[in-house]
Amino acid sequence: MHDLIATRPDGRAAEAPRVALWRLCRAVGAVVDSAAPCDVPRRVAALLPGILSVPGLLTPAQLAAPCEGYGRNPLFLCPRDRFSVLAMVWPAGVETPVHDHRTWCAFGVYGGELDDTRYDPAEASEDCTRAVPRAVLRHRAGAAAHLPADAPNIHRIHNPTGTLAVSLHVYGGNCELLGPNLDRVYSVEP
Repeated sequence: MHDLIATRPDGRAAEAPRVALWRLCRAVGAVVDSAAPCDVPRRVAALLPGILSVPGLLTPAQLAAPCEGYGRNPLFLCPRDRFSVLAMVWPAGVETPVHDHRTWCAFGVYGGELDDTRYDPAEASEDCTRAVPRAVLRHRAGAAAHLPADAPNIHRIHNPTGTLAVSLHVYGGNCELLGPNLDRVYSVEP
């Protein structure tokens, strides 16, 4: 029983990491079951700040990144393939290509900082692969965000700092069956 209780720096009891993850996954499942599909990413993002402050949430293996690029480490795969929770590990300076997603996405920063550049399609055609920058959002530890499920969700994530960053991502579907939640890679127009 004592492994379920940890102490926070302020002396109050803190939830053990595995319990916090279990509670998050139950809450995400309830949102997926009850919310309109276009509301799911926003509502899931609203759940993330609570887990982003849980100390010791990730094991050393879940904090691993490859020699080049960023790490995608599964934390939970819904047994009914409704969603996946991943730890994403971002070494200094690493960035994704400009891309969009096949399914909905919500994410939060567990440690460090990430820039999330949002883009609009360069033209209104279904096969458009060019994008125009719209906004850069700086997310610090504890911040959560989402991409719209019912509108273009083109973005790029970049670790602009000289230190490691870690984020938690919740995607629709099973990431092991679907692979990376990437629909299309875009070129950028000024």
